[in-house]
Amino acid sequence: MCLYLDDFNMTAACSILKWVLRSNGKSLQDEVIPSRKEKKTVPEEIIVKALVACQLYLYYSTHEDEYDLICSRIINWKQFRYDYYQVMHHGAHIQNSDKYVDYCHQLLCKLRRVNPQLDIDGEKNIWILKPRASSRGRGKRICEMGTQLLFRGKTKVQVTGINCRNNLKEICSFGNEWVAQKYIERPLLVYGTKIDLRQHFLITDWCPLTIWFYKHSFLRFSSQPYTVESLDTAIHVCNNSIQRNLKNAPNRHPNLPEENMWHSDEFKEYLCTIRKEQVWDLIIIPGMKKALIQTMKAAQKNVMYKKNSFDLFGADFMFGENFQPWLLEINLKPDIEKDTSVMEKLVPPMVEDIVRVVIDYKDDPNCNVGGFELIYKQVSASQGTETLILINVRII
Repeated sequence: MCLYLDDFNMTAACSILKWVLRSNGKSLQDEVIPSRKEKKTVPEEIIVKALVACQLYLYYSTHEDEYDLICSRIINWKQFRYDYYQVMHHGAHIQNSDKYVDYCHQLLCKLRRVNPQLDIDGEKNIWILKPRASSRGRGKRICEMGTQLLFRGKTKVQVTGINCRNNLKEICSFGNEWVAQKYIERPLLVYGTKIDLRQHFLITDWCPLTIWFYKHSFLRFSSQPYTVESLDTAIHVCNNSIQRNLKNAPNRHPNLPEENMWHSDEFKEYLCTIRKEQVWDLIIIPGMKKALIQTMKAAQKNVMYKKNSFDLFGADFMFGENFQPWLLEINLKPDIEKDTSVMEKLVPPMVEDIVRVVIDYKDDPNCNVGGFELIYKQVSASQGTETLILINVRII
């Protein structure tokens, strides 16, 4: 819990610096943003506290214990969070923020070097909470894993499935049966709508670790236009099991799919229309391969496996505004039900190709493996030292 509190507080501190830039017509991405006039005011001390926290984080980024000790003595985080909520949740204005614009910009640029996720974090400090060991946005019955009772004043509220929250007290009330994950507040949008991508891959052996990457994938869309001003699941959770039960917003872009799903070929066509066709091969595919390889390497020692078996996984990715893929989660035995036209197109050939990899390739390494590509094979492993082969992965 202490590590999570540190994360929450530091995200809030960085958010204050970003707010200073935005409210004065600038941003970390050098965009020109119209300033907004807020009615309530918060003392400029909150900016000073945020600057101190970020400076200490930067300086002690390799000495975590020292950073925690110093920050806890200098900054009253409870008061800081109270003022932060006034600004971010209730529209308060910070006094004299214009004096700090240049310094905030300089410090955020330095933080970028040690925090690669800085650009995908917004200002709202939103976290997505998922039931542990569950899938498809599902929860379980009352008082069990996947369902939680929150008390707001005298009102008892039941929450089920995946939830987005930006209040520390609410987040902590969910308990240990939930996983809290920082929400990507500045994702790549398609026609103003949030997307994520499901990428299938095979593990045909865990020792030596052998990973096969499927060349086709599919994107899932939210049924509502994207905004962080509302934490409605319909906006922020793209799972087909959730979105198929919702009505598409009437003000959605007409080019968005009615079924809220695209084949990866359709996404590549969209990239061509915005003159970004090169990012698929240069950024997206290499980034996904690299993330999957590193994640499976990290998990290898903890996996109980049977020889002569295989596992099909579905990895969920989101993208930053610069098209950089970010791995959200990996699902074992993912849903491959043919319940949309996209899945009808993708699933049958993928299943045939799985058979080719699992059965045919074992006897004939030169056989046709269809849409699968061998991207990683461990050559040897002894005494903790590995010799590895990376196949067709461009490190960026």
